[in-house]
Amino acid sequence: MLQNLLIKGTLTCTAMVMMLATVGCQTTWNHDGLSNDTFSDPHLTVTDVQLILTHAEAAANTEPSLLRVDALGVQRTCKMHIIVMNRLGYVIGRRSMDDAWEGSVSIAKAKAFTAMAFSSNENALTTRSIGTLTQPGGALWNIGNSNIEHGIIEFPGGIPLYKDGKLVGAIGVSGDGVDQDENVAKAGALGYEPLSVIRIDYVTNRGIPYTSQSSGK
Repeated sequence: MLQNLLIKGTLTCTAMVMMLATVGCQTTWNHDGLSNDTFSDPHLTVTDVQLILTHAEAAANTEPSLLRVDALGVQRTCKMHIIVMNRLGYVIGRRSMDDAWEGSVSIAKAKAFTAMAFSSNENALTTRSIGTLTQPGGALWNIGNSNIEHGIIEFPGGIPLYKDGKLVGAIGVSGDGVDQDENVAKAGALGYEPLSVIRIDYVTNRGIPYTSQSSGK
């Protein structure tokens, strides 16, 4: 009798451990200390996020700064805050370089949110695209007054991320001039691009830019 109870107890504990492990595999943790369930498949994995952040930081280390010089007045490279956000709007990765502007943390988050929130499986917009569309008379004019909680950015540095043709999140970069921010974000987004046919520059026959060097192809 005692042996049977011990066996049942062991099996119950094993089942609970397996259940908790399964739940743990379905949950990701972001750098704000929040947990969130995976939005859907495909999604950004921990490996994806680290690859994106590493590529972006490497680009920042070689990108000439618009604003920074050393004590001798020699141009320096960029110091950036790099944010990766998933499709639910949670921060799931962050890389902050030494001496990057503190004010750029919230800007990088808002850039990632803007690129994610106004892209989909059927359209891809960057924050550069949003900037063009929100000019007076533009299709998204005055949208900057929406989504106050997360912030809407209307200048370059935010790019949506895709896997298998599906929107999975976005990267936002801030810390220098907007073109420098976008160059670093583009490096991070390499390999996570949308299908060319859904990019806004392709859809509008280059009428609306995707990035500074949009080809529409």
